[in-house]
Amino acid sequence: MPAYVEIVNKILALGTIFLQIVILLIALNFIFNRSRNNKILIFFKDYTFYLGFLIALGAVALSLFYSEIVGFPPCELCWIQRIFLYPQLVLFGMELYKKEKSIVDFSIVFAILGAITSIYHVFVESGALTGPACADPSRGGVSCAIRYIYEFGYVTMPIMALTMSLFIISILLNYKYMSKN
Repeated sequence: MPAYVEIVNKILALGTIFLQIVILLIALNFIFNRSRNNKILIFFKDYTFYLGFLIALGAVALSLFYSEIVGFPPCELCWIQRIFLYPQLVLFGMELYKKEKSIVDFSIVFAILGAITSIYHVFVESGALTGPACADPSRGGVSCAIRYIYEFGYVTMPIMALTMSLFIISILLNYKYMSKN
């Protein structure tokens, strides 16, 4: 594996941890200080679609980087996660272009389904479950339990996908709440 992949892995793991802290910050503000004057919630409302687009763009680019450039073959659960991820880029891009605010519910559904898939993938990867969606490597499939990335003792690809989905859910739920009259 080229040396730059290790650097990319570390940067992505740090970015994942940062996003997890941001999700916690949004959740705590939403729970304990749900005021419509809360500057943190207002910030995330104002930049919801820009942040969503950037996160989705980064996730799509990095999933393609790992599979097409580095050569990590995606497993069946990774493909399912991509099915829920790739439309996010299109939805957020359409929102930035058209400014209709009509993608929120669709994007939340994709993010929830992606999060559920990621949670299942975390359990499969950890060895707690063996599921029907995991291919048999002895028959040429790619095992869902292979960890191509394992940083800081817990950051793996499914954890990154789960964090991205939870971030999108949190900013969109905040947007819906803060947009109510």
